[in-house]
Amino acid sequence: MDQAVFQTLTDTLSADTNTRLAAELRLKELRVNPEFPISLVKLALAKECNISQRHSAAVLLKSYVDTQWSEKSTKFRGPEPPAETKAIVREMVLAGLSDPTNRIRASCAYVISKIAHHDWPESWTNLLDVLVHHLKNGSTDEVHGSMRVLAEFVNKDITHVQLPLVAPVLFPELLRILMSEQLYSHATRSRCASIFRNAVEMLYTIKEEHPEAVKMYLTPIIGQWNEAFVTILNKRTADVPEIEVAEWGLKTEILKCINLSIQGFPKLMAPYLLQILSAVWNDVLHLRPRYLSEYVNTSDGTGESFQDSDGEIIGFEFLLFVQFEFIQMACKRKLTQSAFVGADGKSGILHELVWITLNYMQMTDDQADTWITDPNQFIADEEDDSYSFNVRIAAEDLLLTLMDNYEAATMNSLDLSVKQEAASSLNEKAAGNTNWWKAQESSLLAVGLFSGELSEVIKNGASPVDVGALFDHVVLGNLSEHDFPFLQGRSFVFASQFASILPANLAAQYVSAAVEAVLKSPSAVVKISALKALNNFNQYLDKQHIIPYQRSILQGVAPMMEVTTEESFSLILRTLITTAKLDEQAAAEMEPILGPLVMDSWVKYPAEHLITIDIMDLFDALASNPHMHPALNARAMPTLVNLISNENPDKPMVASAVDLLKCLVNGAANPLPPNYVDQFFHNLMSVLLTTDDRDILQSGQECLTIVIQKGIHQVAAWQDAASGKTGLELIIQFIAKLLDPSQTESAALYVGDMISKLVMKGGDLVTPILPDLLNAVAQRLADAQLASFIQVTSSHHQLLSGITINGRNGLDIVLSAWLANHADFQGLYNQKVSAVALTKVYMSADPRVYAVQVNGDLIVSKSSRIVTRSRAKNTPDQYTITTVPIKIIRLLATDLTNKIEEEEDQAAESDYDDEDGEDDWEDEDDGRKEKFSMLSDLLDANGLDFDGEDEEDVVDPDILADPVYQLNMKDYLIEFFRECVKQNSPAFAQSVSELSDVEKSTLSTLLGN
Repeated sequence: MDQAVFQTLTDTLSADTNTRLAAELRLKELRVNPEFPISLVKLALAKECNISQRHSAAVLLKSYVDTQWSEKSTKFRGPEPPAETKAIVREMVLAGLSDPTNRIRASCAYVISKIAHHDWPESWTNLLDVLVHHLKNGSTDEVHGSMRVLAEFVNKDITHVQLPLVAPVLFPELLRILMSEQLYSHATRSRCASIFRNAVEMLYTIKEEHPEAVKMYLTPIIGQWNEAFVTILNKRTADVPEIEVAEWGLKTEILKCINLSIQGFPKLMAPYLLQILSAVWNDVLHLRPRYLSEYVNTSDGTGESFQDSDGEIIGFEFLLFVQFEFIQMACKRKLTQSAFVGADGKSGILHELVWITLNYMQMTDDQADTWITDPNQFIADEEDDSYSFNVRIAAEDLLLTLMDNYEAATMNSLDLSVKQEAASSLNEKAAGNTNWWKAQESSLLAVGLFSGELSEVIKNGASPVDVGALFDHVVLGNLSEHDFPFLQGRSFVFASQFASILPANLAAQYVSAAVEAVLKSPSAVVKISALKALNNFNQYLDKQHIIPYQRSILQGVAPMMEVTTEESFSLILRTLITTAKLDEQAAAEMEPILGPLVMDSWVKYPAEHLITIDIMDLFDALASNPHMHPALNARAMPTLVNLISNENPDKPMVASAVDLLKCLVNGAANPLPPNYVDQFFHNLMSVLLTTDDRDILQSGQECLTIVIQKGIHQVAAWQDAASGKTGLELIIQFIAKLLDPSQTESAALYVGDMISKLVMKGGDLVTPILPDLLNAVAQRLADAQLASFIQVTSSHHQLLSGITINGRNGLDIVLSAWLANHADFQGLYNQKVSAVALTKVYMSADPRVYAVQVNGDLIVSKSSRIVTRSRAKNTPDQYTITTVPIKIIRLLATDLTNKIEEEEDQAAESDYDDEDGEDDWEDEDDGRKEKFSMLSDLLDANGLDFDGEDEEDVVDPDILADPVYQLNMKDYLIEFFRECVKQNSPAFAQSVSELSDVEKSTLSTLLGN
């Protein structure tokens, strides 16, 4: 067998294709032989064989273990080897941990860790003993190989159950190896920190359920490990590059462990924070000039990352990431406050830290080269939601965190640092340094991060940062720095970030310069930056300063869509959207350009979801312009109607076309112009009545809701030539399709709104079809408890009594579902409608309603058995039975109690808004301001809300006009209960007797009884 495997593996390396293919087929035959994995181990460990053959055997062994070792594996294909074979392989493969060849050692370690996942501890009881023995007495190769196994072992296989077996023997050896720099490589010592971090992470995940594990296994040793960490972090080798790079990797792993420990066990880490901060701070200082010389101010490729012997990427960029993360964590703690700002608030490291952060925010040569050649990457990397992460972004995050925790001191430090960088850059410029501009660019980027807060302060007459001096001495001049596009572009963006406070003369000047840059600049970077600036100007500058340029912007930006690529496409679209909204009359004159542009773009990007959203937004903005709508409608409607067809196989395109149609209908006059519905109704209903596509059905419901709102009379008058059915009859047919029990809830997501609008706007037109409508709703409610369907029946209960479904009365079905779901209705208006309707149902005293019995309180099981999913499914919840009037009174009493509690909570929040209590955690901030705590969420990469839109929901005008929407529900319900008391009906007395003591007390207090 050994010879067969050896020859076959040799043939797989043959240059002859036929020989190689035959060998591959032969391997598949050999894999089923129980001796096959033993032969693979022998060959992998045979030092006399060629390394390529050995490595091939090792790789094949890894594949075998993944797919055949255990049927528990997710990759298992079989057959599984017998127990005897497994035992031999386990014993033999351990020898691979001492192999002098790193590739073989690493492959054997992988195999051992995979086997251990299935076999330890039950079938491989001595594995841990062997590994620990290697750590204690083995060669450097054995230690390295064992460490690789343990890294996977602790990460995936050790639980709190095995921890008592592992921790006492493993952790001391790991600590010893970590501190033995003369014996072991930095890579091996890094594994120690990594394994310890995995153990800390495991303890963190179980600390709530097993706090004793933390006290027993982490608390006693955390001090020793932190002392070792501090010693290593303070060591710095500058004269031997190989060792220096290896140190970066070791320090990176150590800081990963420290950061996780701070997050999971802040009190255990607190005594060591100042020592660690001192070491990290010295490293950040030490690395700054090297970062500037090797990354920011050079293009010779010296700023590189390296791989260690295990293939791990190391480089001081990765070290900076974890160092910045640690500083962010440390600055939030009480114990480190003096280190940052000193006892006097001035003598700490904060000022120098802010200045250094600006240095690390500088653009690297590699970034500049990439962004010049690939403007799309420039957009992607500089967006606030960028997937990229680099030192520049990490430094921004650090500056934001410093501002969160030391606002005044950070602002003052930022002002001083920016002035220092501005003066320094001018000196560098005078000295001929071609990179002089980078310090200015990063300074403007940093100040721009806080433009919103600074603008508000400036409006009140003061500012901790001298923004005016930046405009006078830096920004204005930079607009002419055509040889430095990134600085010129940053200056455009910076000016727009402070648009709300620009003086009138400067505002016009900056807008004019941005428009000229978009139209004439040869640099894509400048054009992109000017587009960002125009977006901000459009949203935050007084319109009088930008309307004169509206036509120029639209004429200049629109053609860019035809030649741009996807990343910049959204930026251009957002600029067109904000510009088109400035002066609707002027924008309407551009319809011959904008109309074809938006339609062509929509066709060009049918599958790009994010771009399609922006295209939809532009189309909606144009369609909402009353001056443009007639021309846009004439252009777009024929195309959309042609695409909304059963003959169109492209379902996503159909759904998207319906969405655009909805925009057109929404932008049309109210009521719709004569014969407007005739343009599209036949095609739209033909598709909606036959398709099962969820997206088309959802878009169709939204579109029809608007059609009903604006053109119900046109729908009622429309008649299908083939069937003779009216538009209303087809809509009822569509509703019945959506409410069919076989239809999914997601497909009928908006049907409740559509039906509500139909009933609200239809009036007498709906009366003939109301029974069919209620029957469809009742049919659905017989099989589903969906609040959106229940609401439409709230004022038509009397019609339901004549409906019978599966032997149940329609009124019984609706009332049971309605009362069971009343508390789950979504939206303030829907909740009010339901509550008001319940009062009317109750006051009607309809005997048919009062006779219906519904679920009351949940019957709590007294069984102590654990309720599994299957048991819960077989034994559903049980309820008491009560009558409708009692249930209504209980629901409304609960509503009233909740309204009172809401008012009390709001009043309490108002009274104590400035007295937020501090908890007793020793690591919490000491009353420092949190003004910037959500800054990264509220601001985009340019420091302003990029969309410029309030995120408030647009309320349907019909809802706003409904008196129910304006009701104060607390007052309304109090009046309802008073009326009930006045009538003093037996039903009310019985209902009140069923209330809880709290509800009775609330009613008694409010009603004065």
